[in-house]
Amino acid sequence: MDTVTEFTEAKPARKYRRRTPDEKRQIVEETLTSGRSVAEIARSHEVNANQVFDWRKQYLEGRLGVSHHECALLPVAVNDAGDSKVADPPTSKLSAPVPGKMRIQLPRGDVHVEGSVDLDTLRVVIQCLRG
Repeated sequence: MDTVTEFTEAKPARKYRRRTPDEKRQIVEETLTSGRSVAEIARSHEVNANQVFDWRKQYLEGRLGVSHHECALLPVAVNDAGDSKVADPPTSKLSAPVPGKMRIQLPRGDVHVEGSVDLDTLRVVIQCLRG
Protein backbone atom coordinates (compact mmCIF):
# COMPACT_ATOMS: atom_id res chain seq x y z
CA MET A 1 0.00 0.00 0.00
CA ASP A 2 1.40 3.33 -1.11
CA THR A 3 0.86 6.39 1.03
CA VAL A 4 1.21 9.85 -0.39
CA THR A 5 1.82 12.64 2.05
CA GLU A 6 1.61 16.18 0.81
CA PHE A 7 3.56 18.90 2.52
CA THR A 8 2.76 22.55 2.12
CA GLU A 9 5.08 25.29 3.08
CA ALA A 10 3.80 27.27 6.04
CA LYS A 11 3.37 30.97 5.47
CA PRO A 12 5.64 33.11 7.61
CA ALA A 13 3.94 34.76 10.56
CA ARG A 14 2.65 38.22 9.69
CA LYS A 15 4.52 40.96 11.44
CA TYR A 16 2.23 43.62 12.83
CA ARG A 17 3.28 47.18 12.35
CA ARG A 18 2.75 49.59 15.19
CA ARG A 19 1.22 52.86 13.94
CA THR A 20 2.02 56.24 15.44
CA PRO A 21 -0.87 58.55 16.41
CA ASP A 22 0.03 60.72 13.40
CA GLU A 23 -0.28 57.72 11.06
CA LYS A 24 -3.59 56.72 12.62
CA ARG A 25 -4.96 60.27 12.24
CA GLN A 26 -3.82 60.40 8.61
CA ILE A 27 -5.59 57.13 7.82
CA VAL A 28 -8.76 58.18 9.67
CA GLU A 29 -8.80 61.60 7.98
CA GLU A 30 -8.46 59.85 4.64
CA THR A 31 -11.61 57.84 5.43
CA LEU A 32 -13.47 61.04 6.29
CA THR A 33 -12.50 63.08 3.24
CA SER A 34 -11.61 60.84 0.31
CA GLY A 35 -15.01 59.41 -0.61
CA ARG A 36 -13.49 55.90 -0.63
CA SER A 37 -14.75 53.10 1.62
CA VAL A 38 -13.08 52.37 4.95
CA ALA A 39 -12.33 48.82 3.78
CA GLU A 40 -10.59 50.09 0.65
CA ILE A 41 -8.47 52.58 2.58
CA ALA A 42 -7.67 49.97 5.23
CA ARG A 43 -6.45 47.52 2.56
CA SER A 44 -4.29 50.20 0.96
CA HIS A 45 -2.55 50.75 4.31
CA GLU A 46 -2.47 47.01 5.16
CA VAL A 47 -4.70 47.50 8.20
CA ASN A 48 -7.82 45.60 9.23
CA ALA A 49 -10.97 47.67 8.57
CA ASN A 50 -12.20 47.00 12.12
CA GLN A 51 -9.01 48.59 13.43
CA VAL A 52 -9.65 51.69 11.31
CA PHE A 53 -13.21 51.93 12.67
CA ASP A 54 -11.77 51.79 16.20
CA TRP A 55 -9.31 54.56 15.32
CA ARG A 56 -12.20 56.63 13.91
CA LYS A 57 -14.02 56.30 17.22
CA GLN A 58 -10.88 57.38 19.09
CA TYR A 59 -10.45 60.28 16.64
CA LEU A 60 -14.01 61.52 17.15
CA GLU A 61 -13.54 61.28 20.92
CA GLY A 62 -10.35 63.35 20.65
CA ARG A 63 -8.12 60.50 21.85
CA LEU A 64 -5.75 60.58 18.85
CA GLY A 65 -4.50 64.08 19.58
CA VAL A 66 -4.63 67.09 17.33
CA SER A 67 -3.99 66.94 13.61
CA HIS A 68 -0.99 68.92 12.41
CA HIS A 69 -2.74 69.79 9.15
CA GLU A 70 -3.47 73.42 8.54
CA CYS A 71 -6.97 74.54 9.37
CA ALA A 72 -8.63 76.75 6.82
CA LEU A 73 -10.80 79.56 8.12
CA LEU A 74 -14.26 79.67 6.65
CA PRO A 75 -16.08 82.91 5.83
CA VAL A 76 -18.79 83.74 8.38
CA ALA A 77 -21.86 85.96 8.19
CA VAL A 78 -23.55 86.87 11.48
CA ASN A 79 -27.31 87.38 11.31
CA ASP A 80 -29.58 88.82 13.96
CA ALA A 81 -32.09 86.14 15.02
CA GLY A 82 -35.11 87.95 13.57
CA ASP A 83 -33.40 89.89 10.79
CA SER A 84 -31.97 88.68 7.47
CA LYS A 85 -29.43 91.51 7.22
CA VAL A 86 -25.76 90.72 7.84
CA ALA A 87 -24.65 92.32 11.09
CA ASP A 88 -21.20 93.64 11.88
CA PRO A 89 -19.31 91.43 14.33
CA PRO A 90 -19.35 92.76 17.89
CA THR A 91 -16.31 94.79 18.90
CA SER A 92 -16.86 94.53 22.66
CA LYS A 93 -15.05 92.16 25.02
CA LEU A 94 -15.46 88.45 24.44
CA SER A 95 -18.02 86.85 26.72
CA ALA A 96 -18.82 83.27 27.63
CA PRO A 97 -20.48 81.36 24.78
CA VAL A 98 -24.26 81.33 24.90
CA PRO A 99 -26.12 78.34 23.46
CA GLY A 100 -28.03 79.39 20.38
CA LYS A 101 -28.57 78.42 16.78
CA MET A 102 -26.03 78.19 13.99
CA ARG A 103 -26.38 77.40 10.28
CA ILE A 104 -23.24 76.58 8.34
CA GLN A 105 -23.51 76.41 4.54
CA LEU A 106 -20.84 74.27 2.92
CA PRO A 107 -20.37 73.02 -0.67
CA ARG A 108 -21.50 69.47 0.14
CA GLY A 109 -24.29 70.25 2.61
CA ASP A 110 -25.58 72.48 5.38
CA VAL A 111 -25.06 72.02 9.11
CA HIS A 112 -27.69 73.25 11.57
CA VAL A 113 -26.57 73.42 15.21
CA GLU A 114 -28.78 74.23 18.19
CA GLY A 115 -27.53 74.58 21.75
CA SER A 116 -24.19 73.23 22.87
CA VAL A 117 -22.20 70.92 20.62
CA ASP A 118 -19.09 68.77 20.93
CA LEU A 119 -16.41 70.82 19.14
CA ASP A 120 -14.43 67.79 17.91
CA THR A 121 -17.53 66.27 16.34
CA LEU A 122 -18.48 69.58 14.72
CA ARG A 123 -14.95 69.92 13.33
CA VAL A 124 -15.12 66.47 11.74
CA VAL A 125 -18.55 67.20 10.22
CA ILE A 126 -17.30 70.46 8.74
CA GLN A 127 -14.19 68.74 7.34
CA CYS A 128 -16.38 66.10 5.68
CA LEU A 129 -18.80 68.59 4.15
CA ARG A 130 -16.26 71.25 3.21
CA GLY A 131 -15.62 69.55 -0.12
